[in-house]
Amino acid sequence: MDRMKTFLIYVLLIVGFFALSMVLENGLLLAMYANIHGEFDGYYTRSGNYFELENMTAKACNVNGYMSFDLRNSTGVAVNQCYLKIELYNERDLLADTEYIEIRQMAPDSTKHFDIKFKANHIDSYAISMAAALPDKTNIINVLGWEIDLSNVFGLGIDLTDVTIFGTKLTDMFSWTNVKSAGSNFWNWSVFWLSSIPWWGYGLGWLCIVGLI
Repeated sequence: MDRMKTFLIYVLLIVGFFALSMVLENGLLLAMYANIHGEFDGYYTRSGNYFELENMTAKACNVNGYMSFDLRNSTGVAVNQCYLKIELYNERDLLADTEYIEIRQMAPDSTKHFDIKFKANHIDSYAISMAAALPDKTNIINVLGWEIDLSNVFGLGIDLTDVTIFGTKLTDMFSWTNVKSAGSNFWNWSVFWLSSIPWWGYGLGWLCIVGLI
């Protein structure tokens, strides 16, 4: 009987320890999140009226964050499909990430709740707007999480949409298949160039290397 009581005490202590650990861990994680501020442009072009954002909560830590809000269709018309465009800005006010959330079948004056989690570093602010359709990303490349528009690089009016590297367009390079294709083209180009050098050219190069010229 005493052994059973001792066993139960140990079990309760272990369960209590894990419960306390989870409470402290959740409390620590919540303490790491800070409120972030932002703007909402609810104008919807297809109706000429506005959506409304209610009960907004947005927080972020160094590596991720979350948003919770209610979206009200106050445009006066039924919306079959549209998108929420969420832009996240870091502490230096640089665009760090852009997310599109699809919205379907919203009757006039209806409300939908959204809980959104995101992964991005040092987010300090956001901008939310309405979009009737997804953007054309034909000329968009993603480099280490940064989206760059090759038709207007960094807003400087520089157009690199037709630029190629070893026969591969920049917009097509950022996948493993196209990287291999560019590497293969580079190898073929190198072999062709080296094969066009006459034998005496290699001889002169060798003499330069050994210091005889």
